[in-house]
Amino acid sequence: MSRFTKCLALIVVAWVGTALLPEVSKADDKAQPSDFGFPLPNPEPELPQGVDAFDPPVFRLSPSAPAIAEITRTADHDEIVSMTGVELDGATSFDVFSQPPSSPEGSVISTSPLRADDTAATVLMPASLPAWSMYLIRPKRDDAGGKAFAINRTESWWLGPDNAVPGATISVYGRNLARSNGTSASFIYIKPANGAGQYVTPVSINPFKVDFKVPNLAAGSYEVWIHNGHGGRFGWSGPLNLAIADQSPWARQDQKMIDVRSFGAKGDGVTDDTAAIEAALTAAASVAPATIHFPAGVYLIESVLRAPDNVHWLGDGMDATEIRLGKKVSGSMIVDANRNAQFEKLTLNANGNTGTTPLLWIPGVENLRLQAMRLKAWGAPALEAHDASGLYIDSSELIENGSFYGNSRQIFMTNNRFRMTGYGESVVALWGGREFSMVGNDLANADENRDDGHGIGRFFVAQGHAGSMENMYWGDNVSHQAAPHNCNKVDCNKGEQICFEMVGSDLKDGFKAATANTVSFSSLAASDKAGGQDLVIVGGRGAGQHRRIVSVNDNTATLDKDWNVVPDDTSRFALAAAASQVAIYNNTFQGRPSYFKHDSDSTAVLLYGNVYDAVVDRNNISQMRHGMMTVALSSANGLSPYFLQYSNNTVSDSNSGLYVGTTFTDSGVAGVWGGLGNVYRKNTFNRLAHIGVEFESWGYNGADYNGTVFEGNRFTNLKFGFIDAFQLMWTYTGSFKAPPLYSSRKYNTILYKNVFERGAALGKGSVGFKTLQPKNTWLNFGSTWTGFESGNKGPAKK
Repeated sequence: MSRFTKCLALIVVAWVGTALLPEVSKADDKAQPSDFGFPLPNPEPELPQGVDAFDPPVFRLSPSAPAIAEITRTADHDEIVSMTGVELDGATSFDVFSQPPSSPEGSVISTSPLRADDTAATVLMPASLPAWSMYLIRPKRDDAGGKAFAINRTESWWLGPDNAVPGATISVYGRNLARSNGTSASFIYIKPANGAGQYVTPVSINPFKVDFKVPNLAAGSYEVWIHNGHGGRFGWSGPLNLAIADQSPWARQDQKMIDVRSFGAKGDGVTDDTAAIEAALTAAASVAPATIHFPAGVYLIESVLRAPDNVHWLGDGMDATEIRLGKKVSGSMIVDANRNAQFEKLTLNANGNTGTTPLLWIPGVENLRLQAMRLKAWGAPALEAHDASGLYIDSSELIENGSFYGNSRQIFMTNNRFRMTGYGESVVALWGGREFSMVGNDLANADENRDDGHGIGRFFVAQGHAGSMENMYWGDNVSHQAAPHNCNKVDCNKGEQICFEMVGSDLKDGFKAATANTVSFSSLAASDKAGGQDLVIVGGRGAGQHRRIVSVNDNTATLDKDWNVVPDDTSRFALAAAASQVAIYNNTFQGRPSYFKHDSDSTAVLLYGNVYDAVVDRNNISQMRHGMMTVALSSANGLSPYFLQYSNNTVSDSNSGLYVGTTFTDSGVAGVWGGLGNVYRKNTFNRLAHIGVEFESWGYNGADYNGTVFEGNRFTNLKFGFIDAFQLMWTYTGSFKAPPLYSSRKYNTILYKNVFERGAALGKGSVGFKTLQPKNTWLNFGSTWTGFESGNKGPAKK
């Protein structure tokens, strides 16, 4: 039997007791969810009909056993999980427990890793497992077993809004939220903290967001639990905290109506209505909560308006009622909305009179709602709302060159039209916020016939200036012609539609000691960033883990949750402004037809630097310079994207499909991992002008990748299939370059069941597979390359 065949050999062991699994303490013992650290609602409800049976044995843990630090959280049978940990190589094998949905008992399959070293391992989930079930996997050496991790277990990350009234629709966001990662089944359970609750029928389901209506419950604090139907009692995720109020923040505003015409406003587009509107606003503020009504017309103002708290601005429709700024002002058109403000069925037209200042200036606002509004801020931002909480923009049109949300939280943008002008940087800029959702929005240029009627193609830009960010979701958004349109007038190193540029981190020396949830250094100061920082293990023991720092005392960081593998003096750390828990699902991203004519950074999704636990799934991407990009850097910043998943996406009519590599720096730090555990699964690529996978290296030490998995992807009609070379993002000049031998390396890259077909692409000079970094290591099985002039055998196994 060959070494490779042995690697794939599976030993099926039915769970019958200690004879076959010495870690089981008694033949009749059954595990409890708490044995694996899985929570349960208290009191525990009866599981709904249709939830899978799941009854694993009790596994005894050994302190000398190999251990998993971090692992892929989603995989079907016959798919690969990637992991980091301790002693995963050598004689270590992996036990996988599964149970068919209606079976009275499960079984354990023992399997060897595909590849493993002292940092990472990859394991093919056996094809004999039940399809789309919950699986438990643990490392084992001899009789010493490590902690088991769950694959496909429900993961609820956040709730939005996290405060609501009965009847309101809210969402649970996370990963693996739906049965079989589909759209048909998910179970929501809502309960008071110390009492029984009730199941609530979802109104919309996908693997990353489940919507439900708040039942008719008394005001108070509640827990929300969710279950995807897999894993029985072991499949619950929660609790997420929900505050139910007896009235909304904008309640009773409609009970006091003030007509702006009663104060002398004309709305004829000629008369200066400033004084009349100010008088109406003063009157509304004095009796707030209240509504000030602007009947149909154009209300001309010539100075800044101040928005009172608890006041609703209401028009007769964005096409019927307009407030227009008729004179240049120093500052914004409307300012000072602090809490519980609403703007509805109006057009606010800055008319070019705020310069580059935002139309709305509302930093720190709490509970602001823009409903069916038009904000005409051509050449300027529509709003600045940094440090906001509870911002809702729905069914509105924003004509702008981008808005700034800083370190805001609980931000929801639904069904809006964003029309970009003035080469605007992005619809949204976020510098450290959290709990952010964009659903059903439409992005286009304001006027393709005007030179200043273009943006540069960005829905969203995240940067770490204000610290870490987490819990973000994009779903069902659509972009049109979203990319730099003229490189003579705009920097074409832009155009990433969902752009994470998380470059704010520093390598941290001086380790002294660690416990389950603390790390001590010889010197450590608390972060001065509003969003705080993460502590990331970027090398040595426990690499691939990140934890949010919740406090610093006496040079010791206390973390938000326990380490899976506690670090030691071999570990290397980074203090990072990180982005984590991100889902980008079912969007349609379109660039420009010029994607193959000139270099640009036109990309659907760029995950650059300190990005962790991000999923890019089921998106439709076209006309991009690069379809999707993963970028690591190894410099003083210690930048490292870990455990990303790109799955089920479609990329067509683009220059290149996937970019995975390192770039844009001239120096590096050896021993810092650039990419760990990243998976590219079941994506489809068609009609690519250049390369299917750009596996790029740059000229410096460090930023090495380990355990990268490409599986089940299909590439058709392209000249170059999979190219591992130097500086691939630039225009091809006739030959690929070999990177310096000291450049970043790619270890244990797995290629499984991928298809590369040249198809109708030009045949002269075509290459299926090419690697120019001899230190890179590969395992290829089941992948094919056909029709290329060279490279049809794929990589050598090494």
